Amino acid sequence: ARLFLYCASVRIYTSQQLPILPPLSSCVSTNRESCQKGWRLMYILTAFHRCSDVMKPFLLRFMQDACDSPGMPYQGIAKACEQNLKRTFQYGGRVQYPNNMELKAMLAGRSSKRQLFLLPGGIERHLKIKTCSVALDAIEELCLEMGLQRLEALEEYAVFLVTHRGNMGSVKHFSRSRQIDET
Repeated sequence: ARLFLYCASVRIYTSQQLPILPPLSSCVSTNRESCQKGWRLMYILTAFHRCSDVMKPFLLRFMQDACDSPGMPYQGIAKACEQNLKRTFQYGGRVQYPNNMELKAMLAGRSSKRQLFLLPGGIERHLKIKTCSVALDAIEELCLEMGLQRLEALEEYAVFLVTHRGNMGSVKHFSRSRQIDET
């Protein structure tokens, strides 16, 4: 089913046939809204699901071609899809599906949010978190802002999830490869 979704979303905005499947019916769209929805579907797919190892090079090439095409109206989202796919292969993709609010935001073209991080000493810092951001991304950004650029400095920091429910609270350690949005 995922393979079909990937191929169908590619066919929405191109006549390109991926060589790993038999030809699909012609469904190339000239409708700008359909193309936009196709790219948003691709953005969601690449954040949550790996494609097959066989399809990966074709899909990456398709996205890179879309990014490199002068005048291509969807270069930004094509690049975001490429990054999502690479991160999904690197970190395993998101495990939890988006809640209704996040899904509506993604379908509306919003792919990031401001997330509050509490630093030692009660210092609050908001970071821009994307759909595929992992704990290591937050650590790197915070260290960069503090002027800590050595690899050893990055190893000294971690991300913890702190929740408060009534009088009860909990603290959970995030592995460096855990998706930030999976809280």
